[in-house]
Amino acid sequence: MSHSKQKRRTTIFDPEVQGSVIRKITIHWIVFFGCNILALLIWVRLFEQPDASWGQTFSDTVRRFLPFFVVTLALIPAFIWDTLKLTSRFAGPILRLREALAEAGKGHTVPPLRFRDNDFWQEMASNFNLMMDHCETVNETSKAAKQEE
Repeated sequence: MSHSKQKRRTTIFDPEVQGSVIRKITIHWIVFFGCNILALLIWVRLFEQPDASWGQTFSDTVRRFLPFFVVTLALIPAFIWDTLKLTSRFAGPILRLREALAEAGKGHTVPPLRFRDNDFWQEMASNFNLMMDHCETVNETSKAAKQEE
């Protein structure tokens, strides 16, 4: 079975699934970022400025760690893009499998299912193709038996 070497033209195949993954990654990243800010703030307050006010400590912490905060925030789009590219490796194959199953369910001839080389679940395409070959053989045997009657 040959595999498609064609690059994907789209990144979002299943907005529900991929959107859910992106939302989860974004929420985790924001919580992680908030926890880091809080940890830095508490560290500065407890060990470096125990006599300063919380407002002064916050101001000093932001000023001192601003490059860290900017870089951390700037990385969010890169993580989201990378996650979208990763999820397309399973969302694309599932979408093609769903379409092939729908066509087969309608009784239409379905060409062999092929996923891109770097897609997940290559064995699913192979198994689907084996099933379709088996169904075709059963149908041909059934037609031949009916013609003999």
